[in-house]
Amino acid sequence: MKSNVLFFVFLFIGTVAFAQEGFKGEHFIEVTGTAKQEIDPNEIYVSVQLKEFEESREKVMLEKLDKEFWDAVKAANIDRKKVELANAGSQFGKLGRKDKDAFREKTYQLKLSSGAELENLLAKIEPVKVNQVMITKVTHSDIEKFRLDLKVKALQAAKAKADALVKSIGSEIGKPLMVREFENFYPMATENVMLRSKVNDDTAGEFAPEDEGTAFRKITLQAQVTAQFEIK
Repeated sequence: MKSNVLFFVFLFIGTVAFAQEGFKGEHFIEVTGTAKQEIDPNEIYVSVQLKEFEESREKVMLEKLDKEFWDAVKAANIDRKKVELANAGSQFGKLGRKDKDAFREKTYQLKLSSGAELENLLAKIEPVKVNQVMITKVTHSDIEKFRLDLKVKALQAAKAKADALVKSIGSEIGKPLMVREFENFYPMATENVMLRSKVNDDTAGEFAPEDEGTAFRKITLQAQVTAQFEIK
């Protein structure tokens, strides 16, 4: 029992000594600065899935859907270089495993540069009986630069706050003693948003936008920095 008491006493003394050594008797102020910015995306990734289906007991072939898709892309004045094949395969319908029961499918990924370009694509692709259209990613080509700029602004805000507070008591801030950053970059509001999808087998080829307004939202970025400054 006595040894346990001695252990806790030594532990307490060691903790106090460590704390005193860590602060080294410096007088400092700790503040937090934040910066926030909204930017328009210039990279919008859209997934378009084509899939064979039956209509009036006849199979609508993938080749037909593929041609109609590319016609829509051309009508929307979208460069073919912005379109790449993401996936191709087939799914078996009914219970059989025969080739005639397999519904082939193909998925394209398009990299668009603006909400206007996306809106134009949706207008041209409306008559095409695609299986679904989905926004999978929304970002900006200079996203890392925006993030770094925000961190700098957040640190500047922290310094301005520290300076104002310390001056109110007749002192001045000195050198920075510690800077700690926190990233709080909101998820892209439009990722994995379904824009078009088939309702059911009876209405194959009919589409309804789930929430087209979300397709043009800005990207919200926010940075937070906590800093300690010496008080002179």
